[in-house]
Amino acid sequence: MPINNSRKGDPIAVVGRGNSATARLLRRMTGVPVVELTPYEAVMNPHTHPQYRAVVVENFEPRDRRSLSPCAVARWELSRRAGVTVVALDDGEGRRLARALPQRVFAYSDGKPQADLTAKNVCLRHHQVEFEALTHNNLLRVRVPRGQGGLYESLAALAAAVALGMPLEQAAQCLEK
Repeated sequence: MPINNSRKGDPIAVVGRGNSATARLLRRMTGVPVVELTPYEAVMNPHTHPQYRAVVVENFEPRDRRSLSPCAVARWELSRRAGVTVVALDDGEGRRLARALPQRVFAYSDGKPQADLTAKNVCLRHHQVEFEALTHNNLLRVRVPRGQGGLYESLAALAAAVALGMPLEQAAQCLEK
């Protein structure tokens, strides 16, 4: 279900290493300002943007499972200042946040049916990534040209757009261009 977002003037935050495919996709798909932050910037500069429309945290790197990654710390910190936090259920830290804040999280996954947006039947072709995007109400075949980003970047951008109220079909069309 799309999350009602009353933060219309606020940007979307993407937390990761910078120069993110997810951020590029979101800018193109939504037309909303997207701020890219490192985990350090997200936590140490809270006054840069005190509020966010949505927070998407790229946490795709291996890490020590005995402690929180810098991205997880940033995700917890920014979730208090965002209308919605977009998380991957394929990541243990994402699952933990989704359990703790179920009303403020929009979850995506490569295969987990409990996610708000799930990729099924993923096929990596020579020139594109294809998958079926499954929400609680829709099922749609999505084709993303290679070079725009991988499966997780595409899923994160698609999930953020849907969480902000964009219909799945419209978000997928924007993603495919």
